[in-house]
Amino acid sequence: MVQVSHRLLSTRILEMTPGTDSHPSAQACFERGQLLRRQQRHEDAARMFQQALQVDPNHAPSYAMLAFCWMREDGRKMQAVEAARRAVALEPEDAFMRGVLALAIASSAKEGQDSVLQQARLVATEAVQLDADSDFAYTVEAQIYLRLHKYPEAEASARRALAIDTENTTATEVLSAALLMQHKDEDNEHLVRYQLENNPEDDSSHTSAGWRSLMKGEHREANKHFLEALRLNPMNEGARLGLVESYRARSWVYAGFIRVCHAMNRFSPGTRQAIFIGGFIGYQTLYHSLARTAPLLASVLVALWLTLALWSHLVRGFSSFFMLFDKFARLSLRPLEKAEGLVVGGSTLVALLALFTSLILPGLWQSAALALFFSALVSAAAFTNDHHVGKQVYAIAAGAAGVGALLAVLGAFVPGMVLVGTLGFSLAVLIGVAVSWLRNLNVLYA
Repeated sequence: MVQVSHRLLSTRILEMTPGTDSHPSAQACFERGQLLRRQQRHEDAARMFQQALQVDPNHAPSYAMLAFCWMREDGRKMQAVEAARRAVALEPEDAFMRGVLALAIASSAKEGQDSVLQQARLVATEAVQLDADSDFAYTVEAQIYLRLHKYPEAEASARRALAIDTENTTATEVLSAALLMQHKDEDNEHLVRYQLENNPEDDSSHTSAGWRSLMKGEHREANKHFLEALRLNPMNEGARLGLVESYRARSWVYAGFIRVCHAMNRFSPGTRQAIFIGGFIGYQTLYHSLARTAPLLASVLVALWLTLALWSHLVRGFSSFFMLFDKFARLSLRPLEKAEGLVVGGSTLVALLALFTSLILPGLWQSAALALFFSALVSAAAFTNDHHVGKQVYAIAAGAAGVGALLAVLGAFVPGMVLVGTLGFSLAVLIGVAVSWLRNLNVLYA
């Protein structure tokens, strides 16, 4: 969810709150709501803003703050948009109200709904045009650019916000993220140090420092910063996600995976797809060349390619599986992340056991192992997919691949089910190969 610092909001709202002489009861409710919101009691705050609106239905600041409270609730994001639209209707020339509307629209956008984010960006640009001296408007614009993966634009907007208010911690956090994604490491290093020196008690400072350390491979340092950020603000989702990644990065394999992903982020999605397709073509060309001259090397190449292709998809879930056995790391996982560890990590572990069994006992254990690997790959894609349509499609594919893998295991274990096992193996592998391509090409995947 898009977030804005309480200091930034409170300052702007106090400037525009109507005097107590005109609406004393609405004002009292509004101020009480602001106090509750600063205490992270958003549901209670929303009720107070609604009470203020019962007294004065035209109290625009209450609509704006009500929108902020409802943005935090998954079931009320569209209501947040409507509340923000009402605030804009009451104050159409106010850049702050239009910025709130932009945030509400962006908050309602699900992953993959870039058209909704573009709509939010247009509203944010309108806010900037209404007031070129509004650091809030530039901050909102920067946040939306960041979600659109337009990192240079996000950097530019964040720098404009900071040129107006150097203490805007939200803009500083966005700038740090934009610099990190563009691999402007030296600039980001200076910015993070400045944040920590000047705002050591701000959770965003430690969140930025944590992600910087994580991308440098310093998972222990990252862990410390994320824990401090969560101590300062237990609701900081960016810090929680970073904490989970820092625990996973204790594995050098996963740490390397993070750094490879970070290195690939410097390329556009189209370029990344071209690299993937080019790599596959290069692999196929080399394989066919070796198959004629050095069959053993060709087999080694296939094994290496399969290991790379499978492990790049499975390493996150496999790392989460081992986190379940760490009482501290386990606390940072959400239920869905725990399920990912059990399903993906558990399937991968069983697949490895089946592979080792094939070296000792005769049978179809190799087929069962490969089916389990591909089933785990499809499950991993389903768990990590936030696309508003794709997550259902991938979940159905994961269920079908899981059934195929189960049949393959039964075929390896029960002599009379060899044919069923072969069909299950074919189903799991076919779906797994298809999903691996769809995921890498970002088809219905976000």
